[in-house]
Amino acid sequence: MKVASPAILTGVLLMAATGVAQAQQAPGAGFYGAIGYHYVNPKSGNGTLAGVFRSDINSDSEPTLTVGYNFDANWSAEAWLPLTKFKHDVSLDGAKSASIKHMPYLLTAQYHFLPDSPVRPFIGAGYGFVNVSGERTTGPIAGTSLNVKGADGFVGQFGVDWYATDNVFVRADARYFDWKSKVELNGAGIGEVKVNPWIYGVSVGYRF
Repeated sequence: MKVASPAILTGVLLMAATGVAQAQQAPGAGFYGAIGYHYVNPKSGNGTLAGVFRSDINSDSEPTLTVGYNFDANWSAEAWLPLTKFKHDVSLDGAKSASIKHMPYLLTAQYHFLPDSPVRPFIGAGYGFVNVSGERTTGPIAGTSLNVKGADGFVGQFGVDWYATDNVFVRADARYFDWKSKVELNGAGIGEVKVNPWIYGVSVGYRF
């Protein structure tokens, strides 16, 4: 499985570090929004199905939307979702056997450090749920009916905002989503896949 690189996050951190380190207005209460692009990278080895077949889920990238609210200079809450569904190929013992689409919705509360600085790191935690759809089978299980259940779980987050002005910012962030789904084939349960993806991305946002 392709492993995601932290190069995107590192690049934005370097860009922030080379910015003009001058004091800016700390954010007050108000809404913000951001458009970005995120890469969903499931863990390697997603479980054993039917007691025999090792499953592996590949990665995908899609445009995303973030909508949040600042309660004060440090605390905020936000909702994150893709603008189009993520799509993943699924392999069984190395042979492509299925594809799935999914729409995750992640909600986090965040604490922001250095609110008077143009560079503002943050950490967050919350809850996520995912709707899985568009299951298709191919290869060794072509012609069968695959059903991957929706799921929910814990979300952890960290990142950094770089404010170019008091209102416009660039964000690099990473999320971990504790996601496990039950799987059925022709109506019979065959096990569970542990997707547990890391989600990396960059966004451009505006604070209202």
